[in-house]
Amino acid sequence: MTTQQADIKSLLATSATLFNHLTTVPSGEARDAYIERINELLDQRGELLSQLSKEDLEGHQLLPHLIELDQGIQQRLDKVMDTVKQDILNLKKSRKSEAQYANPYDSVRTLDGMYYDGKK
Repeated sequence: MTTQQADIKSLLATSATLFNHLTTVPSGEARDAYIERINELLDQRGELLSQLSKEDLEGHQLLPHLIELDQGIQQRLDKVMDTVKQDILNLKKSRKSEAQYANPYDSVRTLDGMYYDGKK
């Protein structure tokens, strides 16, 4: 087995690991470790891809499987991003409502106690 074939098999294994890792999105404290693991796997995958040339991958028997895995990874990464974005929006919304609950008259801008008489 040549180094190119070993690199392609490593790429396939890393891609499959990443694809399987992206099946469920944990919430809370576990999400930080989950995202770190995603970054590690993406870095490994990027290093393997940079070692391989386009000619190495063209016509290889595992190329269709790699393309299918890549598309699945992209879809699952989009879902993870959407989940994280939604959580950030919910957090901002809850912070705003907490602040409004703590001081409900903060947004009201009135000048109490002032009277301006326009007559002379």
